[in-house]
Amino acid sequence: MRNHRREQIKYHYGRAAHMFFYGVISVSGVAVLTTVLNIFFLLAAGAVYVNTDASYIQGGDVMKALTFTKNGYVLSEEMQEEFERQDQWAMLLNEDGRVVWSIRRPEELETEYSRSEIARMTRWYLKGYPVHLRVWDDRIMIVGMQKDVMWKYDVEFTLSWIDFVKRVFLAFLLTNFIWIVVLAFAFTKRFMKNREQARIEWIAGISHDIRTPLSMVMGYADTLEHNEELAEEARQQAAVIRNQSMVMKELISDLNLTSQLEHSMQALRKERVCLAEIVRGVAASFLNDSAYRTLEIEVEIDEAGESMSVNADRKLLVRALRNLIHNSVKHGGQADAVKIRISLGEERGRCCIRFQDNGVGYSEEVLWHLRGRKRENTTGIIRGLEIVRKIVLAHGGKIWFGNCEEEGSYCLIALRKAKD
Repeated sequence: MRNHRREQIKYHYGRAAHMFFYGVISVSGVAVLTTVLNIFFLLAAGAVYVNTDASYIQGGDVMKALTFTKNGYVLSEEMQEEFERQDQWAMLLNEDGRVVWSIRRPEELETEYSRSEIARMTRWYLKGYPVHLRVWDDRIMIVGMQKDVMWKYDVEFTLSWIDFVKRVFLAFLLTNFIWIVVLAFAFTKRFMKNREQARIEWIAGISHDIRTPLSMVMGYADTLEHNEELAEEARQQAAVIRNQSMVMKELISDLNLTSQLEHSMQALRKERVCLAEIVRGVAASFLNDSAYRTLEIEVEIDEAGESMSVNADRKLLVRALRNLIHNSVKHGGQADAVKIRISLGEERGRCCIRFQDNGVGYSEEVLWHLRGRKRENTTGIIRGLEIVRKIVLAHGGKIWFGNCEEEGSYCLIALRKAKD
């Protein structure tokens, strides 16, 4: 009983759990992919930076290659070639700020600078040229690059701010991750909803399109079947066409009903119904049908069951009971007559319908499907019983499938009693 209750809870929250886990997996994948792409971008940016020649000629190296002679300063040939190769320039200022030596200096630059102008150079730029300054006693060596080659800016951080960043860094990453998950989950939910809606509309459209030509096929087949002018073989073939068309019609009806019940789109026309009346009515309809000559149905209704009523959709309850009987007849595997026992009573304040047959019982695979652990409901036995399960659950009831100890299978349905 406890396992069955867990199965019912699993059904009620199955869709929500499925969507949740699907969403978590999807958005986690999105988050991981985003993280990987960002890491890849950072690594690529780092690789490009490493491979980029961002070096400049050091002022100390220039001073070492610079020799003072009676004719002025002379730079070594190797250093001149280095300036040419890196497309850089340099100039040396004396204590008065006057240029006493230069190499490849742009023509727009002055030959003399005041202290305030030299101070502004320390902000990394001189008329748009990135520069580096090096001071030797009373001289200043200025090495510069061409415009639009290097971005330079003086960035400063307080230690207290750095400590704050260290403390909140993990929280910042976690917050971003949660935000990504929530956002992606919202899109995933919307995507799944649109996909399910599209599937429902597609099923409804296909069913509608098939119904008209199928009705025509059934009508013509019925006419040919009862046409006494045709040969007996042709009439039998027409009967086969009509029977198979009816099977197709039932399949389409099952497909529509399953889709509507699964997505809570079937509007339940609830009314107060007497279960004893429904059980006896369904049993009588089968016993009066000549196609079910080998069928035996035993109905047991105790005194409490005679007055037992529920608020339910009469047609759907009838459909559920008929599906159970059809399943026993078609898939029961009985050697002789099909014997069905339907009992109606009250248990723990609920209306209980117990359905039992004398067949070979359900296979483990079928029970596995009916307990909601698999969704590939492809066989007829699973499809019909799945509709029964969905109808019961749509009414807020509980249902259990199993095998009897001696022979046969059973289905126990529990529904809430109608309030007086």
